[in-house]
Amino acid sequence: MRIASIENENGVSSLINSHFDKNEVVVEKIESMDELLFKDCSIYDLILVDMTHNRCLQFIQYIKQKMNIPVIYLTERYQKNPYEQELDDKDFVIHSYTREEFIDDIFNKVEELSKSEVIDLGACTLDEANGIFKVGNKILDLTRSELEICSILIHNMAKILSKEDIVEEMGKRNLATTPRSVREHIRKIRVEFKKADLEPIDTITAKGYRWALESLTRK
Repeated sequence: MRIASIENENGVSSLINSHFDKNEVVVEKIESMDELLFKDCSIYDLILVDMTHNRCLQFIQYIKQKMNIPVIYLTERYQKNPYEQELDDKDFVIHSYTREEFIDDIFNKVEELSKSEVIDLGACTLDEANGIFKVGNKILDLTRSELEICSILIHNMAKILSKEDIVEEMGKRNLATTPRSVREHIRKIRVEFKKADLEPIDTITAKGYRWALESLTRK
């Protein structure tokens, strides 16, 4: 999980980085609002803001309109203005009043997001945050590209995706590949799942591929 933190000298990024395993959660300190505006915010799972001026609220509104990334922001306790009240949305924008509340809200949200990134497929689970596919307690030996192909097919479970469709979706995840490579990756995925007597991917003649295991549910 990747978190962006625009902080007002409160050291929250250092505190959070020391609290979590760096292989699971990384907090990147952002020096200014302008810096974040020019970044690809889609790489983040959570944005933290510790600023009290109106530009902070405008920035949160901008994020809310452009993408579905939750924001936790810290302000002192005071009567909210109408503009700020419009931002309230416990699933998306969380308003913390004290530093202690801010930290608690962050830890709770990270735990919630981590759980939401584990896809339960009955016979197996895909932990998207940590790039782990398990059958029971056994971790499958899959490369990042193979894990991403599984993820793409799972999230499009009702659809048949061609090799070209998968190449396009991989590109959206910043992974360059080719139709030929997709075919080879799927072959390797099938080999790995066969060790557990599972057949995860169907080939639909002249059309493409479809995920074949149980319906998607999240833990």
